[in-house]
Amino acid sequence: MERYRAEVGIRQTLVLPDGRTLAYRVFGDPEGFPVLTCHGGLMSGLDAETGDELARERGIALISPDRPGIGGTSLRPGHGTLDWAQSDVTALLDHLGASGVDMTRFGVTGWSEGGQYALAVARVHAHRVTRVVIVAGALPLDEPGTLAALNGTDRRLAWLSERTPWIARGVFGAMRTAVRLAPALAVRASGRALDSSDARLLRSRITWFSRAVGEGLADTRGAVEEYNAFVGAWGFAPSEVSVPVVVHQGAADRLVPAAWAHELAGRLPDARVRLYPDEGHFIVVTRRAEVLDEFAADAASRAAP
Repeated sequence: MERYRAEVGIRQTLVLPDGRTLAYRVFGDPEGFPVLTCHGGLMSGLDAETGDELARERGIALISPDRPGIGGTSLRPGHGTLDWAQSDVTALLDHLGASGVDMTRFGVTGWSEGGQYALAVARVHAHRVTRVVIVAGALPLDEPGTLAALNGTDRRLAWLSERTPWIARGVFGAMRTAVRLAPALAVRASGRALDSSDARLLRSRITWFSRAVGEGLADTRGAVEEYNAFVGAWGFAPSEVSVPVVVHQGAADRLVPAAWAHELAGRLPDARVRLYPDEGHFIVVTRRAEVLDEFAADAASRAAP
């Protein structure tokens, strides 16, 4: 079989069994150890772009798909966390395998909302996933009292998405216009809800943030569905995830309570927490090297003769 050659950073697509389109990008070393990366909420698969050089240095291929209704992936009304791993991810793995990529073993990482999707992939594909790295992930938000501990902005957007989706779409559309037409102002506004380290990071990454969010909000219906899935049932319990998990968490995170990292790890059969005392939600950028280093042994094993 001819060796698959991914165009690094270029959107690629495949047709899913249900006729929809799935879009994904590859960053880092396209012939390296594959790590599926699950993007954050209000973002897109472009959020992995900041890890391109670091992944390449480590012999890692970051495979970053857009979820349903996000970026270049077709909408799938009512999609959930577990069924995404069962359907879209399975089709992507089959597509990559048929293209010559060795997907018999791969890693998974997920940032923020993407954390629950990363765990779902490990739940469905446990025999193939080496380990999971969650960055600032949430607990199941359908549990009593949990949603109330989430930040106010996400709670309001989740409420609007569930109760008045047409209003939510208007809000998401306004956000999309802001990041496209006035990205610096949009970053400044976003920074008000974050700790100082996150606000500084965003000011230094305006282009990246505006592009990733712009694609994440390309279809406002997709943003509504994302929020419904975010606060909905995962479809599995953390205790059902059998592979090793590492949870990276910033103690100054204002979007996801830092205490959730230890609680989530306590529910997983094999997990540990790595805490960053003075950092916030965007450790996905500032601590990307540490996140990727979790897959060092896997990458070294793949590279060995």
